[in-house]
Amino acid sequence: MEFTGSSYKGPTINGRMEGRGEYTFPTETKYEGETKDGMFHGKGVLYFPNGSKYEATWVNGKSQQGTFIFADGLQYQEKDWDYCDGHDRRFYTERCSGLRPAGDLFQNLLEQH
Repeated sequence: MEFTGSSYKGPTINGRMEGRGEYTFPTETKYEGETKDGMFHGKGVLYFPNGSKYEATWVNGKSQQGTFIFADGLQYQEKDWDYCDGHDRRFYTERCSGLRPAGDLFQNLLEQH
């Protein structure tokens, strides 16, 4: 995995990332962790320029299991976030069941003629 404008600091074998290293994308997103055969492989963390990070276990360049942590420290838990947007965490869809208001709820049913 190599992009124009990226950089890698760490061990290589036959010109490919191998072992613990640091890969920086052109966007300044940085991966720190284990690599194998030129790919993210093992435990590693993606650090984003906005201060958030993604800690994960990688297999052949693909995330298998991980936790997204926002810049303010709030952790993404998949089971609790089916209806939230990652950008600013506002509601963007409504669930048919299981969604409960945090305060008072007022409903108004308008008749259509």
